[in-house]
Amino acid sequence: MDIIVIRHGIALDRDEAHGMGLSDAERPLTAHGERRTRAAATGLRAALADMPIDDILTSPLLRARQTAEILAGYLDDPPVDEADVLAPPVDMEALDAWLHAHFGERRVMLVGHEPDLATWVSWSLTRRRDRLLAFKKAGAALLEFPGAPEGGTGTLRWLLTARQLRALG
Repeated sequence: MDIIVIRHGIALDRDEAHGMGLSDAERPLTAHGERRTRAAATGLRAALADMPIDDILTSPLLRARQTAEILAGYLDDPPVDEADVLAPPVDMEALDAWLHAHFGERRVMLVGHEPDLATWVSWSLTRRRDRLLAFKKAGAALLEFPGAPEGGTGTLRWLLTARQLRALG
């Protein structure tokens, strides 16, 4: 199973959103964040040239959903589904079990948040919850698993920042 992990794009500042009466879950991407996410999506499409995505799974938080919708438009419009298991805080074993139960061997993309994504990637590589890396906004990674995801069985194929993705596009 291949899993592409991507952090949401640049969102409205937490304090500014709070001042507008928005909860953390309601923080949208900024116009700049939308532009940067589109540019990163162009590079992501190039990086995944011969690897179609079967499903995009997104956290239910607005900024992640918006990022997932933008990505879908650049990746031949795979279905985008909200997955509560990606809402912070993410339980590593629960995410593995959920992916296994729902997606088997399909190639999926996870759109979510820090530090949960980096922790899950580290978990996937080492079966430890120590964060080995961090995702910048709209940064992405490709992990390969010999079967369904399980902590410690993943192989990191690449990790790219949004800037690197933009350069590929």
